Amino acid sequence: MSVDDIVRAVAESALSVEERLGFLDLCEARSVDDLLADRERVQAHLRVIETAAESGTALQVELAHPIATALIDLLSSAEERTFVERRVLAGAVEYFLRSDDADSDFASMHGLQDDARVVIAVSDALGRDDLVSGLTIHLP
Repeated sequence: MSVDDIVRAVAESALSVEERLGFLDLCEARSVDDLLADRERVQAHLRVIETAAESGTALQVELAHPIATALIDLLSSAEERTFVERRVLAGAVEYFLRSDDADSDFASMHGLQDDARVVIAVSDALGRDDLVSGLTIHLP
């Protein structure tokens, strides 16, 4: 998959301009080992979200789980990914880990919906649209 293919896939996705630009800004070069290690970072962030929800913060925890699951699944195939695909995957991970993105994760009940849209766009771009069903059922 070329850079043009990835950019086209993301541009044709349901991401808003702000989401698209924020995501593309996070697509940095990562080694396979770094991406494999990112699975732990995703799991740790999921625990932060769960803890925040338990303490009364308005969050869609039911959306956080399929986001994390999809990312971990994508990260597990890092060795099979091209350099460009790994950059896109890194962008999706960083977008999920960043709480203050296009829609602040902890500020509203819908704060994780932009994260879900990014993961859907990346899953589609990487040929893994099988991962999005758990995400789309939680989006309006």
